[in-house]
Amino acid sequence: MTAHQHDYHERKNQAREIRDCTRDQATENFSTDQPNTNGDEETYEQLGYPGFASFSKALEHNDNGLVRKLSFASLIAAIQAGTQEAFNQVSLGGGGRPNTRKLVNPLNAYSFQLIGNDSNGARMAAAPAFSSRNTAIDMAERYWMALCRDVPFNEYFSSPIIAEACDDLNCIGFEQAFGFECTPQTIFRGPYEGCAVGPHVSQFLLQDFIFGNQPIQQRQRYPRENLDYLTDFESWFRVNNGTVDPSNSDVLDGDRRIISLRDGGQWVHIDFPHQAGLWSSIILLGLGASVSNASPYVNRSIKTSVPFGSLGGPDVTIQPALAGVYALKHAWFQKWCVHRRLRPEAYAHRLELFRRGLLGTSPQDPLNNDLFNQLFGEGAQVWRESKVLERILAHNKVQNQSNYRTDPEGSWLLPMAFPEGSPTHPAYPGGHSAFGAASATAVKALFEDGPFPNPVIPTADGQGLMPYTGPALTIHGELNKLIANITLFRDGAGMHWRTDGTSTSQNTPYGQGIETGGNLLGERLAISMLRDNKKPIEKN
Repeated sequence: MTAHQHDYHERKNQAREIRDCTRDQATENFSTDQPNTNGDEETYEQLGYPGFASFSKALEHNDNGLVRKLSFASLIAAIQAGTQEAFNQVSLGGGGRPNTRKLVNPLNAYSFQLIGNDSNGARMAAAPAFSSRNTAIDMAERYWMALCRDVPFNEYFSSPIIAEACDDLNCIGFEQAFGFECTPQTIFRGPYEGCAVGPHVSQFLLQDFIFGNQPIQQRQRYPRENLDYLTDFESWFRVNNGTVDPSNSDVLDGDRRIISLRDGGQWVHIDFPHQAGLWSSIILLGLGASVSNASPYVNRSIKTSVPFGSLGGPDVTIQPALAGVYALKHAWFQKWCVHRRLRPEAYAHRLELFRRGLLGTSPQDPLNNDLFNQLFGEGAQVWRESKVLERILAHNKVQNQSNYRTDPEGSWLLPMAFPEGSPTHPAYPGGHSAFGAASATAVKALFEDGPFPNPVIPTADGQGLMPYTGPALTIHGELNKLIANITLFRDGAGMHWRTDGTSTSQNTPYGQGIETGGNLLGERLAISMLRDNKKPIEKN
């Protein structure tokens, strides 16, 4: 054999052995147990309200905004069949005509992947039930986030409405439901290490960086302040029914750094699934952060060469990005084939039906009647305790009168940050929460923890940056904060429940550490991908 020849037969055998090994590990991690659900579909079917507590956006609805039984059944039949032909038979409110809403990519729930564990074999806890106290408290936080959407993060400690939100959420049992007390420092933040330290926004959404030869400033177009959507029944119905699709009709007034929930909501409105992972890995490379000591180029197992296509810049930037895209497959299986959880905007609509007297027997006292108690269960008492519905009614009254909408006296509908409201796929788990966590988990594996170098905060007007001088920030802590930002900025826009994304605390009476949320789902997917990518290194 000459020096330039290789034994390709042996290489072929090695490649097969590695693929067999990764296949076997993915197969071992594939659960064939039936996934757990919260039983809402069966419960409300038996109560005579099919689809009342389930996702139905873009399906056909009756005049009250509740899904028509045959339309909901057509969706369930398509999901059971799992074919494009079956999904073409789903009865949509807009009929599938141009400029009407359509379902978002349900076939992705059935797609396969070649790295990491298969999406259909992953399991997660059932979403909290519609009638649970946990869901009602979660919804109260959605309302408060909407009311606080334009409060700058640097004004939280002096803001009367932030103080009011903290008081109300603490009084109705937020800490018991989610594991921490609401204060101006902790409100609307994640429960993970580093999330409540320092600025509200992760350094990975603030730091400028060089992308190849291009300087990237982390400025973004920001939406008009004090402009919310779907606060009147007529526009809510048309959008929920799929009769119209107002996507891309946002009113944008300029560009700046992220300084409020509304700004953060716009970042996660039009981002790519791989964006946060790609950005964060490029930022860390630019800052000279230490690559994981597991790398043979770092621990000096390899002494005469430097990394590039493997374990170098191209590799450590694409792995987090790829994990983010694959996490969508895992989220989509859970969304369509298992949980089909309704969005917060639909829960608020159910409350509004009682306020209007379209459900229940006492429109003068809509929160105190047998039907309300039956449909909202333990959550009914939360609405009799919370003060947020009064604030929402007043807020929506201003919105509707200022924007010449119907319902000039207000409503209990959830003020949405986007004109199209939530997307036309189920809520649980959050797609952003899954791909944000998957990406950040890969970054954590590739980069060592340590102090975050040269942290910054936005200037008050969001037009510039200045040095941050508060409590020390860490790289992994800011990655945790990035996960929480990407997750909870969607919540702040009205898209998701907290439990769609973040894991329930180990210390709460609710579930005792039930593994809810897309963050954990995405983290596990990323770990399985890292496991598969490590096999060729172990072999060599």
